[in-house]
Amino acid sequence: MRILITGMNKLQCTENFYLRQQLKVVPSHLSLIACLRDAGHEVEQRMVTIGESLDRYDRVIVFIHNAGGFINAVYNAGWALYQRPDALVAVDDWQVESICNSLLFTSEEEMTRPHLYNQHTDLAGLNPTNQRFILRGIQTVRDGSRRFLISAFRGGKPELMWKGMRDIVTYNPNPYHLHRKTVEVKPEEKDRRFNFASLVQGQTARWLKKQQIPWPVDYFGSKREAQDRVTEDVMVAVFAHQWGCLMPGYYHAGSGWWRSRPTQVADAGSILIGEPSEMRVYYGREDLAELRAGDLAELSVQELTTIAEAQRECLYRLHPLDRAQQQQELREALQ
Repeated sequence: MRILITGMNKLQCTENFYLRQQLKVVPSHLSLIACLRDAGHEVEQRMVTIGESLDRYDRVIVFIHNAGGFINAVYNAGWALYQRPDALVAVDDWQVESICNSLLFTSEEEMTRPHLYNQHTDLAGLNPTNQRFILRGIQTVRDGSRRFLISAFRGGKPELMWKGMRDIVTYNPNPYHLHRKTVEVKPEEKDRRFNFASLVQGQTARWLKKQQIPWPVDYFGSKREAQDRVTEDVMVAVFAHQWGCLMPGYYHAGSGWWRSRPTQVADAGSILIGEPSEMRVYYGREDLAELRAGDLAELSVQELTTIAEAQRECLYRLHPLDRAQQQQELREALQ
């Protein structure tokens, strides 16, 4: 098949755009494209032009993003949604509910307010008639008529991410994902420290407090808090040097939403501490799911190694790097 992948911002519309970004975090798009091409499909990732026909494509996948952020192709993506009622809606951010709520446009005037309009780099074809069509296309994201493509680990409940999704198909990107290689650090040389690479706000602060953290924590990612912002390869090296990685739970815990972090921490031989309902999806073992940071306080190097090895074994047993399986998942999504 001939497949078009497009979206609402540069990352979603440009192949390998992550290489131009500051942190160079590899998105799920890379695996999606690699898998589809390996299965024999012709895949193109680009911004559509308002007014163009998309009939030459057998399938269209449209990534959506929060209209309150920095996006330069909402109208272009809206045109693709209008042109192709059969297009899949995909997301590359766990905040699905917030993203979909931000796209609740009730009029063309609201849709073309200055915050959005002024960010767009391609406004050719945005005439009054096409504005109406674009509005109709965007509105279908919320009306229940679309199939959603969600990157997720098997065994989760992706509907937890947003109750408005009625038709959901999932795939695990890990088999075709670009896994960052980490340095090898012997267990006896690892630091008894935790790393935390998520924003600290009300919900995550409460989660951290419940962990009864016994060791120092290195925080990453927040400019406002003057925290280090490092590229993904550097972050993976941090996982290898420190015993613990803290990954907070959010409202959708248990959804199975895909992150690269569980695999990165497992490959580093370290321990991931997360929300129990989400950890059950990763590992399928209650003792690993219920693990808190405080439980590691007095453990020996051998005991810490045993936990890290158990997490890795369970993760890969439940979610193997099986390319045939990922191809089958996407085959079902495109039917």
